[in-house]
This record gives sequence, structure tokens and C-alpha cells, in this order.
Amino acid sequence: MSEENKKKVLVVDDDENLRLALTDKLGLEGFEVIEAKNGQEGLEKALEIHPDIILLDVMMPVMNGLDMLKELRTDDWGKKAEVIMLTVLENAESVAEAITDGSFTYLTKTDNNTEDIIEKVKEVIGK
Repeated sequence: MSEENKKKVLVVDDDENLRLALTDKLGLEGFEVIEAKNGQEGLEKALEIHPDIILLDVMMPVMNGLDMLKELRTDDWGKKAEVIMLTVLENAESVAEAITDGSFTYLTKTDNNTEDIIEKVKEVIGK
């Protein structure tokens, strides 16, 4: 697949091990992967690059994932951006808040391994 046709995935997670694992596996699946280590960096990259999908951790320093999602949804492009929220929280309030903010996919890290996450990315963006 040519570089121009690769689907872009933005991985926003402060957990370096998970971020690198997802980056490596997504790269092997033919995705172009952009990384960010906190919500502020993720928001800047998302608005600049307009990835096809964003994998967004909830709990991060600087700006958490829910705040990033709120900010993202104020942008014309960001209102429609595909987002998969990732968290270790199994907190119904956080799930409800993410869904209200337009994130239609929510995965807990404890119940899903990297392969599950990659399969969900493929499903959401139709690859």
C-alpha cells in the first residue's frame, strides 16, 4: 500500500510500553501511526494531521483523554473524528461521559489485549 493510501492512526497514551506495542502492531498491519504521550500533544497532532482514527487513553498527565475529547469535539473536523477510548477504569460515569462526547467505542485495557484493540480499529475504519 502506498504511503498516501495508508490509514492514519493517532495513539495517545502515556503508557510507553502500550503505546509502542500498539504502534508496532498497527505498523505491521499497514497503518501509518502517529504517537502522542498526553492529551495536549494528542490534540495538537489530531488537529494538524486529521488521522482516520484516534486511540485515546483516559488517564494521562497534562490533559486527560476526556478533556482532549471535549476540546477535539469543538473543532469542525474533530466533531466527526473516529475515537476509541482506552482505559483501565471500568467506571460507568466515565463511559457515559465519553459516549456523550461522541466517542462511540470504549475499551477497557484489562479486558482487551493489543490484538483486540487492533481488530476494533480495523472494524471502526473499515479496513
